[in-house]
Amino acid sequence: MRTRTATSILFIALLGVSAAAVRAASADAEQQKAPAPADVSRGKAVFENSCDECHDAYSRDARVGPGLQGLKAGKLPDGRPATHDKLLEIVNHGPAEMPAFENRLTAQEKEDVVAFLMTL
Repeated sequence: MRTRTATSILFIALLGVSAAAVRAASADAEQQKAPAPADVSRGKAVFENSCDECHDAYSRDARVGPGLQGLKAGKLPDGRPATHDKLLEIVNHGPAEMPAFENRLTAQEKEDVVAFLMTL
């Protein structure tokens, strides 16, 4: 009888620990899936650390890549629409000689830098 009671208590405790682990894993997965709201100031810092060497944010003058001033008007330097999705695609895959940042920046950093770009 004692063994059965002890086994039942141990089983119930293991179920509780397992349920807590599943909830924690689910919360972690949800956090990774949905970045926090984009933050322009964080995006500016990401831009300065990762993009500023090749792109001038406050001018249309080209460096290695085009200047990005005027994106908030809705047009990329080449005339295509400057939408969130298009900017994110460019950050992820880079056109022409631009390196891809898909695996260099976190999802949050990419959202932040796109938010910053849309203020230029």
